[in-house]
Amino acid sequence: MGRRDDQSFADFVTARGTALLRTASLLCGAHQDAEDILQSALEKAYRHWGRLDPESDPEPYVRRILVNLVISRSRRWKVLREINMARPPERPASTSATHTVELRGTLMEELRKLGPRQRAVLVLRFWEDLSEAETARVLGCSVGTVKSQASRGLARLRERLDSNLAPLGR
Repeated sequence: MGRRDDQSFADFVTARGTALLRTASLLCGAHQDAEDILQSALEKAYRHWGRLDPESDPEPYVRRILVNLVISRSRRWKVLREINMARPPERPASTSATHTVELRGTLMEELRKLGPRQRAVLVLRFWEDLSEAETARVLGCSVGTVKSQASRGLARLRERLDSNLAPLGR
């Protein structure tokens, strides 16, 4: 039987739910928000489940819904804001054994500061390991747009990470 029944949807969510939640977390930045966005995306996918081609993979369709929901949410709520502090937070003078974890936290923080389209491209290309063509198909844009957004996003991350990591004696 095709993807038209409830059981096939349940099987899809069981098989790919964790990966979709990881993608949503990277797109949103916060685990709680990711759970809400994923729930909304799965609800939308379920409503149209019977219309999907039984021979095609539904995951790109659900990813596209996720990306669209995150972009709409960031536009609507202006969630992505930088917090200005009177002085910068203190940084450790030397690298510790937890440097990798700290670096990952810094990377995630800087990723959240990117625009929703650039963040979506970087997450899909480098965390989800999609090709440029697959990323373009998920986002509904051209391969050239994916390339330029990835290039600009990576350049911005490098610039910000270089300035953030300089005090650590990198």
